[in-house]
Amino acid sequence: MAIFDQITHDLHAAQRERDANRVRILRTLISQIKYEAKETSTDLDDTLVVRMIQRDVRRRDEAIALYAGGGRDEQAAAERDERETIQVYLPPELSHRDIVDAAEAVIKDIEATGQTDTGKVMSTLMKRLRTRGTVDGRTVSTIVSQLLNEN
Repeated sequence: MAIFDQITHDLHAAQRERDANRVRILRTLISQIKYEAKETSTDLDDTLVVRMIQRDVRRRDEAIALYAGGGRDEQAAAERDERETIQVYLPPELSHRDIVDAAEAVIKDIEATGQTDTGKVMSTLMKRLRTRGTVDGRTVSTIVSQLLNEN
């Protein structure tokens, strides 16, 4: 079942269970996904859905940090709950070892020699990794920098 179909199915289940909080979260997510598909003139495929969920999770992480820093623990807890609800729909994250192996392969393929090749490595690597699962760009960037420094 496609991720978007799963979200829609779970929305209907939440409506039957009268879980107002979950209904609100899933409706917002569905709305964001449909809006992005319309704005970018792309199909509602898993790639778009995963990208939107990752963006939403990142926004919630930033909000949690801001709320926690401002002493607003109730709002931070609410954001954490919403993030957990949404994060369920992301494919599993790749392990650190998988990212390192893929990065080493890309560095070898494009014959990268130093930090000046970071952009080339990152663009090729992120395309490869996103087809295999979810990854955090910051983590990948750190790994690539470390590997390029070793060369």
